[in-house]
Amino acid sequence: MEDVTDRSRTEPVPVEEVTHLALHVGRLLLENGADSAQVQESAVRFAAAFGCEAHLIATYEALLLTVVAGGQFRTKVGYRVPAMNVNMAAVAAVNRLLDEVETGGRGLAEAREQLESIEERSPIYGRWIVVIALGLTAASLARLFGGDWPTFGVAWLAGSVGMWLRQELGRRGINLILIPFAAAFVSGVIGGAAVLLGVSRTPALCLVAPGMIIVPGVPLINSLQDMIKNYISVGLARLGFGTLITLAIAFGLYSAMVLTGAKIPVEAPLQLLWVPEDALFSALAAVGYVLLFNVPTSIAWACVVCGLASHTLRTLCMHLGVDIVSGSLLGGLAVGFLAQGFARFYRAPAVAFAFPGVVAMIPGAFAFRAVIGCLQIVNAGAVAPTSLLAETLALAATCLLMIAAIAVGIAAPLILTQKKIKKS
Repeated sequence: MEDVTDRSRTEPVPVEEVTHLALHVGRLLLENGADSAQVQESAVRFAAAFGCEAHLIATYEALLLTVVAGGQFRTKVGYRVPAMNVNMAAVAAVNRLLDEVETGGRGLAEAREQLESIEERSPIYGRWIVVIALGLTAASLARLFGGDWPTFGVAWLAGSVGMWLRQELGRRGINLILIPFAAAFVSGVIGGAAVLLGVSRTPALCLVAPGMIIVPGVPLINSLQDMIKNYISVGLARLGFGTLITLAIAFGLYSAMVLTGAKIPVEAPLQLLWVPEDALFSALAAVGYVLLFNVPTSIAWACVVCGLASHTLRTLCMHLGVDIVSGSLLGGLAVGFLAQGFARFYRAPAVAFAFPGVVAMIPGAFAFRAVIGCLQIVNAGAVAPTSLLAETLALAATCLLMIAAIAVGIAAPLILTQKKIKKS
């Protein structure tokens, strides 16, 4: 779909090609985890490098771009954006290309070839390494939430199997909502079986921890960052998508709970690890997400540092009596400032460091328990206990406030140093 209007017979620059490639830049960034502000800025930068003025409107499904140069303009709607993933190697590669284009090191033909190469590039890390690493992440999250060592082993196995199934279903083009449901259900059945066998003293985490690695932390955080930066429509769409995925995971775990007879209690005490132990498992939890997000090996260590700093700082604050929401805000701020420093040093996008750094703080366990509480209230009807109503409401509110605190904490340093895009 294209609307073309010529205002002059002369064409000093190939506006059609610039428009097409600027849309390609924006689409690659949008589908690989960049927020709307970065998508807009990058498309504008690419067009400006070839002497064109660009105006971009980003939606969740497609991009609309108008490019003006030499007395003529092109308005074009890009291809439909496929399912959004997180591929920080692709985001970093696009940013390097933009730097080269701006310095005159790449022409249009070379830029087109490079963009096609980025899109077709294979992941840095092998499939089975990612599966095992995500299992380790699930196990580390279980430990961070107070799980014992048998739970650590069960969560590792269940998380690995769930991640393998998620990859298999994704390769077969299964519906995006069914994939997390199925992965959560299968990993929940494994955890529930371990509960029935009595291998753990923290049975709830056998069920919940493997599902926590599927929680769409990037869309949820991006949604709030988009809305903070006034990209309301994309932010709401991302928030809706993240909420649907979280509900699918919760229903998968609930189905596994019903099948196995294991229980996820709505009320559960929050246990804190000793700070050095928390630092160790926070770092291990970040490793899995580094591989899942395809973070380049040269900057992977920095992502682990961000993960260690954020969760460990929150735990330290809570040991000192700070509430979990305020601790999450401080952890998010720490990640935001660290991400900015690493981004400047490595000439990479700040989000490449920020997201692996905060995923361990995403309140997946709170969200699941809130959904379980809602289901129990529905089943009980008018005779639902007041304590259940209060606990469910508190869990839902805590979950929302924690996500908001993390997003604001990350966004504040990024907004303070963000380049302003000139708008006409």
